[in-house]
Amino acid sequence: MNGYSLKWRLVLSITIIFVLLWSFVFCWLYFDLAKRLQNTLDERLSASAHMVIRLVQQLPLQDMHSTLQHETPDINHPNLIACEVSVFSSNIAIEQKIIARTRGAPENLQTQKTGFSTWRYQNTEWRSYVIQKGNIQVVTAEKLQLRYSLLKQILQSVLIPLILTLLLCIILILWVVRVEFMPLQNISNTLIQKKHNLSESARYLIELKSKNIPKEIQPFVDNLFDLIQQLHKSLENEKSFTAFAAHELRSPLTAIKTHVQLSKLMLSQAQMTDHPAFKNIEQAEHSINRYEQLLKQLLLLSQMEATPLQHYAPVYTDIAHSLKHVIHELEQLYPEISQHLKLSKESDEKIDIPETELEIILKNLIENAYIHANSPHPIEIQLLKGKLLIIDHGVGLADDEFNLLTQRFWRKSSQNKGHGLGLSLVKLILERYGYSIQFSHNEPQGLKVTIYTDRQK
Repeated sequence: MNGYSLKWRLVLSITIIFVLLWSFVFCWLYFDLAKRLQNTLDERLSASAHMVIRLVQQLPLQDMHSTLQHETPDINHPNLIACEVSVFSSNIAIEQKIIARTRGAPENLQTQKTGFSTWRYQNTEWRSYVIQKGNIQVVTAEKLQLRYSLLKQILQSVLIPLILTLLLCIILILWVVRVEFMPLQNISNTLIQKKHNLSESARYLIELKSKNIPKEIQPFVDNLFDLIQQLHKSLENEKSFTAFAAHELRSPLTAIKTHVQLSKLMLSQAQMTDHPAFKNIEQAEHSINRYEQLLKQLLLLSQMEATPLQHYAPVYTDIAHSLKHVIHELEQLYPEISQHLKLSKESDEKIDIPETELEIILKNLIENAYIHANSPHPIEIQLLKGKLLIIDHGVGLADDEFNLLTQRFWRKSSQNKGHGLGLSLVKLILERYGYSIQFSHNEPQGLKVTIYTDRQK
């Protein structure tokens, strides 16, 4: 199941809502402003035409042409509004004579219909207003491009602050969301740091319940606390049972082992080593040794889990020296094991793990590789840039079996030797000292085990 960030999802949702809302407002503002601007400028055209025709009507008709021609230099001064004044020769518009026109005015102003109209002249759109009183006609016009330019400038003056305000709102939303989500982030970070210690996690949640936290996450904290309490109680019971069972079984097993060894000694003294009872006693002694090893591992696991490492002073152990000691011990159980090992050259590599724990790790890994590889090729033990690699050329494992290797009591087959606790113990020791273990395929065949610190990954 893929996760998602509630914080970023909230910010994105609010931002989209703001953008959509402000886009709607901007479109509304645009159409309303365009309509009002159109009406206002149309009123200006109309007012200009009415003003001109009132001024022209005050002139005597017979002197109108000479007077306007005399004023032409002023009328022809460049203007945003084009204007044209014309007179008719009679009441019937048979002949129309232009007596004044502003500079840059289009040629077909006198042909426009009365009132407002929009038309095109030489690839330029014009808006005109025509008024006629008596024998006088006045036409005022302006380019629509000027209106578009004015509307664009007005919208820019509105849009730029709108965009800046939107960006400022997004920044404020990010800040507010970050501040309000800080309790959740702190809870998450603290639980991640304490994930390996359920007691500290439970203690932290107890302290958290008494603090001022949002009501929305209060049920989550309560349920999480109850869950951790139950898990902690279950694990403590499991640890107690393991330690108690291993401790209580150790004494009877030692007594049984003593009686078996005594019986074996008596049969040997009676020269009855060929008797079937002697072989049964040897088999019983072998089984007792296996279960004795199992109890030792269970006790070691319970002791390590019961005493978590609090403060540890670094102790650097020589890996090569520990390897020699481990191989010497394994030779007591497997006399030919040294012939199946291929060690790298002597090295001064050291590891930040005490010698006793390091020997437990090496013994389990090398013994597992020797027992389960079933390959004529030697097992390689390499020291490479602070990493310890144990490589075999055996049958290897399937991909889905890698995650099961460190589970307690897991064995690939019931026919395999061992109890499924060795790798669990190795992983627990490595984690106590800040190391990790990785299992991977060894091409073309076999298994590769790598021990490294997190900074070497």
